[in-house]
Amino acid sequence: MNNNFFEIARTNMINNQILPNGVKNSEIINSFDNTQKELFVPDSEKDLVYSDSDIMITPERYLMRSFVLAKMFEYCNFSKEDSVLVIGCLTGYSVAIVSKLVSYVFGIENNKKFVDQANKTLSQMGCLNCSVLFKSNLNSGNNKNSPYDKIFIEGSVQSIPSALSKQLKENGEIYTVLKDDDYIGEFVRGKKIDSIISFTKLFNTNLFELEDFINQKNGYENDS
Repeated sequence: MNNNFFEIARTNMINNQILPNGVKNSEIINSFDNTQKELFVPDSEKDLVYSDSDIMITPERYLMRSFVLAKMFEYCNFSKEDSVLVIGCLTGYSVAIVSKLVSYVFGIENNKKFVDQANKTLSQMGCLNCSVLFKSNLNSGNNKNSPYDKIFIEGSVQSIPSALSKQLKENGEIYTVLKDDDYIGEFVRGKKIDSIISFTKLFNTNLFELEDFINQKNGYENDS
């Protein structure tokens, strides 16, 4: 497969997946259009890279469908002044997308191989306002570079650790898919006001769970 194949496939992804799902922000659309997703997936998955399917990175971890990611980002209200934390960023595709929309984006990942791969790819692409850090436990976030204007959790979780709310600026926002025992989760926005996070449900979707967030009950917040 040559570059022309991927360029055509990327254009088709924009026209047939992202736009029909209500994404209207031109900066988000352009960021997806100008980011080579094929650089972030294993060779075995490259023929599916711009399909409307989740892309397997490991048997337990997947890159979510691009049109779902784009729809989520449409709600995130990114600005050029934002400092953003992306949790569970895998090989860095979401970090590359967000880097074109904000001041600086930190990604964290609990797989050292993915961290190395992400930073290498992002550097080769000339993405200078981002970095990916190794964290053995994703639910602790990245306190060193906090506070953040926005936190995006790339995967579904059962609840939000209080440690993450402390890493948000006042009036900052956290985005994730909350999912308990129901089959379908809810993509939500949590806004921090007076140190309390208030959640708004945005749309229903289903994502793979991040194991670091499963069955953690103490010191967590949810939308109840």
